[in-house]
Amino acid sequence: MSRFSVANPGDTSADIVGQAELIVQRMKISDKIDFNNDWKVITIFIGGNDLCRVCTNLEYEPENYISKVKDAIDYIHANVPRVFINLLEPVNVTMLYNFKFTGLMCGIAHIVACNCAANPWTKAAAQRMVERVEGYVHEVNALVDSGRYEKDDFTVVVQPFFRYTLPPHTNNEVDMSYFAPDCFHFSLKGQTDAALALWNNMVEPVGKKRLNWYEGEKLECPTKSRPYLYTKKNSVASFYENDDFSAKNLAENRLLAKSAGSNDQKKAVTSSGGGVLLMVALASVAVLALVILGSVLYKRHQNKVNCSSRQRLLLNPDRSGDVRYNGNFQH
Repeated sequence: MSRFSVANPGDTSADIVGQAELIVQRMKISDKIDFNNDWKVITIFIGGNDLCRVCTNLEYEPENYISKVKDAIDYIHANVPRVFINLLEPVNVTMLYNFKFTGLMCGIAHIVACNCAANPWTKAAAQRMVERVEGYVHEVNALVDSGRYEKDDFTVVVQPFFRYTLPPHTNNEVDMSYFAPDCFHFSLKGQTDAALALWNNMVEPVGKKRLNWYEGEKLECPTKSRPYLYTKKNSVASFYENDDFSAKNLAENRLLAKSAGSNDQKKAVTSSGGGVLLMVALASVAVLALVILGSVLYKRHQNKVNCSSRQRLLLNPDRSGDVRYNGNFQH
């Protein structure tokens, strides 16, 4: 329920323990749930803003990120019974490379919001960002795979639908209807499709979940034989079942993984030039704006000087031949 949401734009993993404490407090005082007996579904989606800062602040390296995520989940585990936690893999911020040609405003927004990913200065920096995204994904999965949270009344399930997701395209251009005006956060349309993809991951067995989402994705439902959300424990039996749907997911995931590896190499090679060109373009615009502003201010200054000179000429009676003003015009 939205009244329990504690998400804030711009928050990082440094804020997640405080968020966990707040949501527990809200649930405990709410008269809408039976705190001790109702099952609660909590979704944790954090890390994108960390990745956007990691190139300038080592506090956001993968090992520091996952340490804070673990602290938050540990707090919920210690204080809330009967919980199913969706732990989303962080969004792949390297997809911002795809926004290079969507206009000046997007370029400025990405410099402010996520310059680390959108405009790496060198090939090495671009490759390092790819490695950090992979590091975040690895740490999230390693934490859950450790078995630390597999209890009868508590579980954490990684939902990986963002792993290979790229911005939707229309006519070979990014479909901006999925994004807010800042070209970074999702619009209502994007939020709707992401929520659908999350739900579909929840009803897919662990190990057979799709790793991306796409436009027009259908809503999946639990089956009569398995009418529940999948956890690591209840996915064991289904892992050995050769159903068509899961086989299709696994085949698509293999293709996505292969394609992503190729794309990452291309990005590492080409992103440096794109970032420099964008920065040069923005710097040129900034210089032009300063020139225009300077010209306007200079004109205003000159107008003021000329006005003062005319005023002195009118009021100074000692200058021979000047037109004087003393209440009446005279020569």
